[in-house]
Formats: sequence, C-alpha cells, structure tokens
Amino acid sequence: MTSVSINFMKSLDDRVLSILENCTSCGACATVCPTPQLANISDTEPVKLVNGVLDILRSKEIKKNAKVWAESCCGSGFCQSACDYGINPRFMLAMARRSLNAAKPEKMRRDQGKNAFKKMSRGVRVLSRLQLHPKMLDKISPRSHPKSKSNPDVVFYTGCNMLKTPHIGLLCLDVLDRLDLTYEVHGGPSSCCGILQFRPGDTENAGRQALKTIDTLAKTKASKVLSWCPTCQIQFAEVASPSSKAAIDTNFNMTMFPVFLAGNLDRLRPLLKNPVKKRMAVHEYAGELGVMTAVRELLTAVPGIELIDLGHKSAGYTGTALAQMKEYQQKTIAKTLLKADEMKIDTLVGVYHNDHREFSGHEAAWNFKVANYMELIGESMGINRPDMFKQMKLMGDVDAILSSASELIEENGLDLSEVREVVISDMLNDQQLPIDRNLHP
Repeated sequence: MTSVSINFMKSLDDRVLSILENCTSCGACATVCPTPQLANISDTEPVKLVNGVLDILRSKEIKKNAKVWAESCCGSGFCQSACDYGINPRFMLAMARRSLNAAKPEKMRRDQGKNAFKKMSRGVRVLSRLQLHPKMLDKISPRSHPKSKSNPDVVFYTGCNMLKTPHIGLLCLDVLDRLDLTYEVHGGPSSCCGILQFRPGDTENAGRQALKTIDTLAKTKASKVLSWCPTCQIQFAEVASPSSKAAIDTNFNMTMFPVFLAGNLDRLRPLLKNPVKKRMAVHEYAGELGVMTAVRELLTAVPGIELIDLGHKSAGYTGTALAQMKEYQQKTIAKTLLKADEMKIDTLVGVYHNDHREFSGHEAAWNFKVANYMELIGESMGINRPDMFKQMKLMGDVDAILSSASELIEENGLDLSEVREVVISDMLNDQQLPIDRNLHP
C-alpha cells in the first residue's frame, strides 16, 4: 500500500471516529430519510436504525435493518440539514457500507471493482465511438485540450458514463464556447472518481483513483470545476476531497454544470433567441444538489417552453442511487411515464445521462419525445447535436444498429464482435423498466 493510500485510509478512519464521538443517536437523520419507507424497514424506529449503523462502524453485531438502510441509501441528502451535530449522515452510511464490505475477502473486493471498471471503460469506449467521428470525439477528450499558458476559466469534468451519450457533452461545450469561456476537458475512465471501486469495498484503489483525479483538476488552477455527474460530485465532495491534501490546500470544490449555467443566466439569456414551442415536464429527483431548481430556471428562460409540473418526484439524487431498491426504481420510472402521458406533454426532459439512456428506450411506446435539457437549450441557441444514442436504441435490433454505424465502426477501428456485445449489454439491455407497457408495475 502506498503512502497516499495509507493516508487516505487513515483519514477515513479518523472521520469515522469523529462520527462515533459526536453522534448522539437522536435519529433525526433516519426520520427524514426516505429510504426506510422505500426499503420496507420503516417499522424499525429511527433511533434504532442509527444505533445499528453505529454498531456497524464499531464492528459490533450487525442488525439486519440497519444493514439494509446502509446498503439501500438513496442519497437524498435530507439527512444533512437534519443533523445538528456536524455529521454528514450520507457519509456515515457510506462508511457503514465500507465496514460491511470489509468482511469480504480482499481479492473479491478488488476483482469486483476491477471488473466493474473494465465493463464501464469498454462501454464508454465503444458506445462513444459508435456515435462520433474521431475528430468530433476528440472535442470531448482531455487529450485534445492541452494545458494552455494561461489558466482556463473553467474545467468541464465529464465523469465517465456521460460519454455513452456524447452529444450531451458536446452541447455543454458548445454553450461554454458561446459564453466565450476558456476551458479544459477532463474525465473518462483515466480520470474517474473511484466509485466503481468504492462500491464493492476496494477503498484503497478508490481513494488512489479519486485523489489522482483531484490532483489533476487542482493543477489546472481554473476558477471553477464544472461537474456533470452527480455521483462523481458526491464521491469527490464527501469521500475524497476531505482526505485530499491537494483539495484542502487549494480549496478545491466542484459545481454542478446546470447550477453554473443558472448562476450565469444573465449572460446566457440573450443567447436563447429561438422559441422552443413545446409543452414539457422534467423527470425530477426529490434529493438534489441544487440541480433540479437550476434546470427549471434554465428551461423557464427558453422562450416558448411551457413547463409542466408532473406532481411526482423520484426519491434519491439520481436513478443509479436506487439500484438496491429495484421495485421502487421501476415504479418511479413508470409513474413518470404515465404522468407525462396523462398531462399530454410534448417532451419528457431528463436531467442526467443515465436518465437519457433509460427514457430513450421508452419513447416509441408513448406519445411524447424524450430529450436531455441541454438539447432544448441548444435548440434555442441554434445548436444541434444529433442524438445518435437514442436513434440507435429505438432501432431495438443489434444488427440494424451495426449496419447503421458501419462507417464509424471502420473509421474508429472497432472490433465488430466487441461492438455487438457492448450494444446488447450496455445499450439494448441497459433498461431498468421494460419497454413493454404491459410489464409495468
């Protein structure tokens, strides 16, 4: 173990000790948390859930419902404002998961993290190249943005999986260009946040990867680091940055991309010239990072848009945070689709890349279109980036997809058998809710 990893692990241990010293087991965090209700453990009193989590952190007897609470955390963040003792309960549950995972053999944890990372990397590499020519792909690649003599205004940090829907990333950069901002692009598997290693308990490699990325981002000396992915945002802000010397020394922090745009609406508004006459609604999350408010502000600023409230918000901060509660995840997606249909909207708007991958597959079964909010901002600015991901997913047939992308497969030097595997696993089968409406809960 390197000195960096040793210091990272010690920092986490010290922060856990601080939680154990300061938590009064009042239960306020569990009281406001939506997870117990969704995970069917609400019959356990909040105080007992918290005490159970503290026992996990102390390596004492594991109580079933406390384990379920920790493992099913939807990351809503309501707990943070509920605690009066300076504790971040979302981080507390993350550390409880770390403790639970520690019971597994180290090799198993490392292999699970390695395999998840390899699968993600392959999916990103193949799907991005299936949609973009090499020169266009370079625009959202760090290697095409060499360090300039002067510090960039901002860094655009893509995360990893957003690159499976690269038109969204290109639209973000187009808007930064129109705002006359200089930027560097960072992200992709070589600069990930470490979440795929952290989830199965390979904390050492998760920390190594995250701290390396923070060092890289901090060295840009940009005034703002703009993050697209909410999972990366939380992983950096709550797990890695407090344990990073570079982050502490430089006051490193990240701003979610739509929050940044909404904060610069005075500069952006004059560029929103073309009316977008559509009735639309957003698939919103109740737990957020200021993002849902920002997206509503941005869409409201677009002339012609009629923004409808579905009267329904999903729990969690993003769809992937609901992975441990599959039944609820399917129900909340189905409810959004049904509400959108009942309200006769023209466009269902997704906020994150994983939303777009999910809802794109449903478009043909409903009477509305699916789009990411950046597509609508781009439309008002006269910018168009074809959504090749949705076009392919709606084909629903791997052979049709391969045929349509044959030129890009050859141009990007992709292996046909590998492309076939990835299209099936990472596009067609990447569907949390079946497309067939008869199978909806």
